[in-house]
Amino acid sequence: MRTIAFVSDIHGNLPALQAVAADIARQGAQVVVNLGDAFSGPLLAAETARWLIHDAQQATATPWLHIAGNHERQLLAVADRRASPALTDPADSNPTDSDHLAAQQMDDALLAWIRHLPAPTRPDLLTGSWRADLLGPEVGLCHGSPRSDVEYLLDTPEGELIRPASVSELDERLAGRIPSSITLLACGHSHLPRSLTLPRAGATALQLLNPGSVGLPAYDDDTPYPASRYHRVENGSPDARYALATQAAPRQPWTLACRSVPYDAEPMARLAEQRGCPDWAHALRTGRMPRP
Repeated sequence: MRTIAFVSDIHGNLPALQAVAADIARQGAQVVVNLGDAFSGPLLAAETARWLIHDAQQATATPWLHIAGNHERQLLAVADRRASPALTDPADSNPTDSDHLAAQQMDDALLAWIRHLPAPTRPDLLTGSWRADLLGPEVGLCHGSPRSDVEYLLDTPEGELIRPASVSELDERLAGRIPSSITLLACGHSHLPRSLTLPRAGATALQLLNPGSVGLPAYDDDTPYPASRYHRVENGSPDARYALATQAAPRQPWTLACRSVPYDAEPMARLAEQRGCPDWAHALRTGRMPRP
């Protein structure tokens, strides 16, 4: 039997991450996988990075594996523009841009560590060959979807809300990118804990898992989608989220458990307010976005 813990979308919320790590330590996982977006936002980006580098393994008594999310890519782009003034972007003039807020906390050593994280659409992450020594050959990883780090896999924005993706939408997003040897594909990005199973003709079913967000239980997004120009994502609780996947034997179904861990979110909410992000403060306290 093996158990893998999955975390994602920490967003610099170190107290939430430490609460999750303490819970993982009690569950008997053999390895922890961080699916990306660990740092973006007004909270404790640098402290979170240092904790992941130096303290995470001791906290859970297990190895940790890390991949990048879209915000790691965007944070590095901000840092590169700061180092080369000839490079510009409109977001750089927004002092509360989440990647700007995180990038300005990072020193060169932390940026170098982030640069070495595997890109989330790297082919070997999807085929089970990356770190099979710890994960086994049946586990695929991505941050968003297999084809993009900014695409939701299990969810679809529609109007101002987000709904579970249809089977046809899932088929399009997977689009033959996942070999039949993979029985579990873990993703993040949407901050919504969710799991489902896709039957496959002549092969073991593919189980899909999103562990939800460790550190940011709600957000809004004005990225345009076919059926949405603006949408909100809300868990409705300030708890930190992660997931466990347990398999009794190779090629057997995985038992998937999305876990909700309470912690004291108030210090992080106050920090968000101090750094000019009242919407983050509201999300951290309530798991919902403020309404006009």
